[in-house]
Amino acid sequence: MTRGEDLQAAIEAAAALQDEAGHQRDYRERARAERINRILSHPGGFDVLLALTDEVLRVRQPARAADLLSGLVEGAADALSAFRPIDRAELRAGAALGQLVPWLVVPAARKRVRSELGDVILPAGRRSLAQHAKQRRAQGIRLNVNVLGEAILGDGEARRRLKRIQHVLSFPEVDYISVKISSICAQLDVLRFDNEVERIAGPLRKLYDQAASFNPAKFVNLDMEEYRDLELTLAVFKKVLDEPAYERLPAGVVLQAYLPDSLQAIHDLCAWARWRRDRTGSWVKVRIVKGANLAAERVDAEMHGWEQAPFSEKVDTDANYKRMFEVALDPINEGAVRVGVASHNLFELGWAETRAGLLGALDQVEFEMLEGMSPAVAQAAAQRFGGLLLYAPIVEPGDLESAIAYLVRRLDENTTPDNFLAHQFGLTVGSGVWEEEAERFRRAVKAADSAPAVRSRRAQDRSAPAGRFVDVESGFANEPDTDFTIGANRQWVAGCLSSFEFDEYRPVVGGRDASGGGLEAQDGVDPSRASGSAAYRWWSAGDTEVSGALESARAAQAAWAALGASGRKRVLLDVADGIARSRGRLLAVMAYDTGKTVREGDPEVSEAVDFASYYASTIPSSDSGFRPYGVVTVASPWNFPLSIPAGGVLAALAAGNAVIFKPAPEAVAVAGEMVRVIWDAGVPREVLQFVPCVDGDASARLITDKRVDGVVLTGSWDTAQLFLRWRPDLNLHAETSGKNAIVITATADLDEAIVDLVHSAFGHAGQKCSAASLAIVEAAVHDDRRFLPRLADAVRTLVVGPAWDLRTNMGPLIRPPEGPLLDAFSRLGPGERWLVPPAALDAGRYLWSPGVKVGVRPGSSFHMTECFGPVLGVMRARDLDEAIEFQNTPLYGLTAGLHALDPLEISQWRDRVHAGNL
Repeated sequence: MTRGEDLQAAIEAAAALQDEAGHQRDYRERARAERINRILSHPGGFDVLLALTDEVLRVRQPARAADLLSGLVEGAADALSAFRPIDRAELRAGAALGQLVPWLVVPAARKRVRSELGDVILPAGRRSLAQHAKQRRAQGIRLNVNVLGEAILGDGEARRRLKRIQHVLSFPEVDYISVKISSICAQLDVLRFDNEVERIAGPLRKLYDQAASFNPAKFVNLDMEEYRDLELTLAVFKKVLDEPAYERLPAGVVLQAYLPDSLQAIHDLCAWARWRRDRTGSWVKVRIVKGANLAAERVDAEMHGWEQAPFSEKVDTDANYKRMFEVALDPINEGAVRVGVASHNLFELGWAETRAGLLGALDQVEFEMLEGMSPAVAQAAAQRFGGLLLYAPIVEPGDLESAIAYLVRRLDENTTPDNFLAHQFGLTVGSGVWEEEAERFRRAVKAADSAPAVRSRRAQDRSAPAGRFVDVESGFANEPDTDFTIGANRQWVAGCLSSFEFDEYRPVVGGRDASGGGLEAQDGVDPSRASGSAAYRWWSAGDTEVSGALESARAAQAAWAALGASGRKRVLLDVADGIARSRGRLLAVMAYDTGKTVREGDPEVSEAVDFASYYASTIPSSDSGFRPYGVVTVASPWNFPLSIPAGGVLAALAAGNAVIFKPAPEAVAVAGEMVRVIWDAGVPREVLQFVPCVDGDASARLITDKRVDGVVLTGSWDTAQLFLRWRPDLNLHAETSGKNAIVITATADLDEAIVDLVHSAFGHAGQKCSAASLAIVEAAVHDDRRFLPRLADAVRTLVVGPAWDLRTNMGPLIRPPEGPLLDAFSRLGPGERWLVPPAALDAGRYLWSPGVKVGVRPGSSFHMTECFGPVLGVMRARDLDEAIEFQNTPLYGLTAGLHALDPLEISQWRDRVHAGNL
């Protein structure tokens, strides 16, 4: 059969399926299809549907949900025309009555939506699931059950979800179940790859053991969700199935065609499956899907400066789907690989049937669809193919949030204009839309046949001797972070950490290493070791070195300014390249000197590159009318030991100043490595002088001496005030810290709120000016029995350890706790109790497990005082008004956060936080 004949046969099969589905579609399904088609075809219809499900019905507090509904109906009068008259009437009546009797209206709306979802998401109860499975079996349809639930934030939740999955797998009616690795293992991080494979393998073995205990064995399928899970999922799948206990067990895994990487993955998987077949006689199944996480993948890529992992064009996804199918059905894979063709695109099903028939491999193919999306098409497919597998999500009766999350994801996936399912509800063979879909299918087949080399869109390789990954000559662009989904990058960073050795760091004054008798030797400590022994040696400048630095800077500044805008720009671009090339060593020195984990340090390197390239791109083309200060002292902190000093130093240099750089005593090694990169890029040592020193008279002169024309400080409010008392006329550019809080309202997505809160409070061990040390939680959320236990579980799951250990989530303190932090660790105020008590994990008291205290009262010490460490306080607020009052009460703040879905709440919060001078 020629390719043209293949195409025609597939199109005819698709038409036959569509016609048969039309005959089988009952009145209820026709009415439902008409409603959906009407909503999706209206410009604002989908937005209203999305807001109704993803915002209004997520809120458990009836009065708040009613307010959201009222605002939605009021603001979407035109879009409501997409709904049937009866639906419009119900929405308007609900909006009006909801203001009066929300406790009646909102539960009724939830019940209505739950009823509408009944065909798509099944109840998890044994009796109802058994009844549904029996009905499907009578139609020649099997179920692939997926247990929905809240996001897995901690180890406790992971254990509970595993038990639920095992409970469902024990049902006699359930013989096939799907599970994601992220639903049985919390806080996965591909950077600690081998550790994560071992963690996932534990619960997966339990599922395989249970599946194998039945006769015949039940089937466990590993789902795929995010791109970052691809390599992990495949690695644990193969690892466990290679073990003697499971080497004969059939099992499955999903591959997503919208990832170019999946083509190589299926080649590798098939090769392994053939080896396993030859050794044990067993087989595996590959379920091929298009992919359903595109929006999240785009956001993740944009945040880190990466190419999005999925194809950017739908035709490429469709072509890859066909390539993957052909690879799996290669005759050499017979007996080793079976294929699940998961699609609602009838042309794809027709193509799979045609190609598998020609290869004599129809018995290796299982056709699959989603439960409830198109029942008539499912029945027609089951009759044509002699069976069908339906992916059937199930949810507990009270868990509407998880059901809605699934629905929103499916709506987002299936309602894009180039998705077949978006048109299926009103589709007829021979119509214009049908012909458009047929032509889209032909283009995909042609693209698959052209068989270009399909490579991953994520090809970053940090081990290559490359500078910046962006071209700032054509305008500023952020430097990409390191993509640790790439195995070569993980190996690279592990090598950087294992091979790192400290140097010695002396002041550099007047272009030379200082060596006078006034220098004082100091020990640099690796806080992760907490032994108190020296990790490296540095020398503190004295009066002689400070005087020499001031004199040399004054003499060198004019020549640097005379270099002109274009000259300084050229040097700064070289600095950007130099920092980018030095990323590995800078990551290592931050880990060993200041306790920065790789995850925390890598964005700092990117930010330092950005500072250099940004200031280069913004230097005026002419210096006319602009005068630099002259000599600028940059006094930097230890908590962001690279990015913050780079920002101050490079800004001052860009403006034509000479710089005296005084790093924090705790971060001298990082500072020393940074200045060497800048010098090597072309900044004269006389223009940028390195003057580390302990606090004292010599250090104070770098602020008070009249030869200093300006100071850039990042530090405490008290330090900034001290500098101004020393020199009231000082040109001081100071960034100080504050007591920062995140407000969580009843309209928040609690999964996202807890993830963000834990990340903000305990990232960098809480040692950052922007750390959220307070969670101000609206009463409806605070009193919800789910919130505090889930927060505690997520916090307890964090792994505390050495910063240079890739398994670590949270690194050490820079020094043993003292002052406000020690007080926060050791004392509870009136009404406070520990939700998660902190504890010292090492003899030196550098490594501490994170702490969470609840019952923090307004005006208390913890409410008002910055602690600068891994301790979070939780405050209960009656409503948003009180929450904002609590957030604005401390004397100063640097950052403020809000988790809410209600646009009115967001607007109100923004206005009042600004008014509170946060």
